Amino acid sequence: MIYKMNCTNCGSRFEHMAGIGFACVCRDCGEGAEESAPFFCPVCNKKYIPESEEFNASLVEAIAMI
Repeated sequence: MIYKMNCTNCGSRFEHMAGIGFACVCRDCGEGAEESAPFFCPVCNKKYIPESEEFNASLVEAIAMI
């Protein structure tokens, strides 16, 4: 999945790539992550936890990679 996010803390827009059932490295935040693992804004380091209300409020678009 590719998540396009708008940070609720600093307002920056960024993308986060997460693997579905496997780990992969996000090119923007540099973190290896699974789909349900927390990740951070690359500008202000705000923590986002998928499936949380704050994550849903920050989500601009989710794109499934096939």
